[in-house]
Order: sequence, then structure tokens, then C-alpha cells
Amino acid sequence: MTKLSICIPVETAAQDALPLVTVLLEKQSEDFEIVIAKPADVALPGALLALAAGGANIVIADAAAGITRQHLWRHAALAARGDWVTLVNPADMLESDLATMVAFLETNSPGVDALAWNAFQIDRHAEPGKASSVAIPASYHIEKLDKTVMLKAFFYWENSLSSPKMPFGLYHAAIRRPLLDTLLQLQEPRGWSTPVPQYEWAAKVLLFANELAFCARPMSAINISPFAAEVPLHPWTFPFHSGIGIAGAVAEVQFHVLRELDTPWSGGGEAFVRALMIDCMMETNRDTYKNKGNAYFTALKEFEGGRLAPFFRPEFHEVRQTDQRRGLHGGALLIDRFVGGARDAKEFYTTVRLMLAPVGLICGGALYGKDTKAA
Repeated sequence: MTKLSICIPVETAAQDALPLVTVLLEKQSEDFEIVIAKPADVALPGALLALAAGGANIVIADAAAGITRQHLWRHAALAARGDWVTLVNPADMLESDLATMVAFLETNSPGVDALAWNAFQIDRHAEPGKASSVAIPASYHIEKLDKTVMLKAFFYWENSLSSPKMPFGLYHAAIRRPLLDTLLQLQEPRGWSTPVPQYEWAAKVLLFANELAFCARPMSAINISPFAAEVPLHPWTFPFHSGIGIAGAVAEVQFHVLRELDTPWSGGGEAFVRALMIDCMMETNRDTYKNKGNAYFTALKEFEGGRLAPFFRPEFHEVRQTDQRRGLHGGALLIDRFVGGARDAKEFYTTVRLMLAPVGLICGGALYGKDTKAA
């Protein structure tokens, strides 16, 4: 059976998955398959179709025209056949040796059913000289993480920024077949939609996973883009939603996932309010900042009698500070975002991969170094 399924949802014809697929196929292996999920009315490049027709491990899974992002991701997961499944967007980049790591986990930590890793965040619209440095972790070990700690980090927003620090899920993370099957058997989302399905998968993975493993070595790069607010689709009364900002979108997802499990949402504490403030403070346009702040303040007044509204005091900063340090700082090597002339996630990961510990070394048993430990 295929060890790893790499799902790539293609929402529009403008999204070109060919560069990512080409890099992945450079590793001649039967250990993984590539599942390209797309609406039936979206055409793929001829070169990509030729690869699929030529015997490459590519599955093209057509979905209904007009399908939402949320349901397209689910469609991709349903089409996957691997023992492990991950999902990345067409403009992202993924480690081609990921199948080796999940096979290693199966043997050495059979209870682990969710794997996460550090992922580089790359803005291809960043300007040279103005972009923040990118951190490369100095360590590369795999370790098990406490599920309770992760649940608090996600659902109670502990130590979060504008969104919870949560690497687990399906997006730029991998889950094992039994866990995937369990999640796909849950009731399909009905009557509500979200533009950020990565948080829906994160919530469900955290709730249903047996053991969590995290690899400090970056295994992928994300082509980030600004969050685009969307008016939510749901008939339930909940004041925080994706029409306000990313923090509201995550809270909305948490609310609906828990509602489907007959569990009330209780993440509205001071840490959550801090995330709302950070979301506002990420805005450098005063009118946008003011509109978002007013919307969040109104939502807080509507929530639980307005008990949290007095804690909401964001500050406007027209210029956002960037960290442009270089060198080793706090266990991470800070490098230029444009190292080697890298413009996007693919080019950045391809360059930086030369500096990273080989996956074969991390998963090589006797090859472990002093700074490395198995899960």
C-alpha cells in the first residue's frame, strides 16, 4: 500500500501545481502518491495531465463545480489511499522524503497518528531589504508532544498570536490512515462554511489523535497570503466569524467543530482577547484597523454579557517592525528571506534544504547524533 498521499487542492485554473509536482517526482519512489483535487470545470496544464497519463503516481480527483475550499479539501482526503495523508497548496513546497519519516514513525512509535513539523512562512510579495529574517531551527529531533498542552494552546489560545500556535492537522502536517478514517466518518459540515479549513482539521485532529509527534526540522514551505475576510455561512448565533479577521475565523471554526460534537465553546478568555488585539494591530491602515477593532469590540460586547470587552485595548502602529537580524539567536539560525535569490516558497525551500539535516540521518537509527532523539 502507498505509504504517503500528498493532496494538492487546485481551486482555480490560475493555480499551477506543476512546479511542486515536478519537484516531488524527482524522487523516484513508489512510497507516495500525489492526489490533485479540483472542481470539474477547472482545467489542468497539459504537461501535468501528460505526467498523470504517463504512469506517474498522480491521481486526479474531480469534484463538483463550484465546490467550497472546505469541501474540496475533504474530497481530496477521501480520494487519498496512503497510510499517511498530508495536504499542501499548489504554490507551497514539501519535503520529498516525508514518506521516509512517516514510515520511521510507524516502526519506532506505532502509537503516533499525527505528525507535525516546522514550516517556513514565505511571502512572495515581500520586498528585499524590508522583509523579516527567516528562522532555521538549529535542532532537528522528533519528539512526542503532550496532547493536553496542545489542546490548551489551540482551544484556549495559550501563548497565541492572531491565531493559535498549532502545527497539527492535515495542512502541512500528516495524519495516519486510522485517524483520517475516523475524521471522515464524522458528520460532514452542513449549514456552515469556512475559508480556513486548516483550522477545522487541526481542531478535529487534536480531539481525536492518540499521540502527537513533532519534528523540529522544517519539512515544508508555505506561500503565505493575507487573510481575506469572508462573510460566514451559518444560522447559529456566534459573534466571532471570518467576516472580521483571522482570529474570528478560527474562533468560528472552534465553535462549529465543538457544536457538532455537542460541546460548548469555552475559549473566550483573556488570551483570546489578546489574539483579537494582535489581529487588529497587524493592520497598518488606520481605517482598516478601526473597522476591525470596532467589529471585534461589538462581538465582545455580545458575548457572555460583555465580560471580556473591558480587556480589549488594541493600539495602532502604522509601521510594523521587522526582525532583520542574522546569525544564531536562541536556537535558530536567522537568514535573509531572499537567500540565494529565492523569490517564492519553492525556491526558498530548495535553497535552504541544502542546509538542513537529511531526513535519512534523522530517521537512520544508529545515525542519530547527540542533539537528536527519536519519538
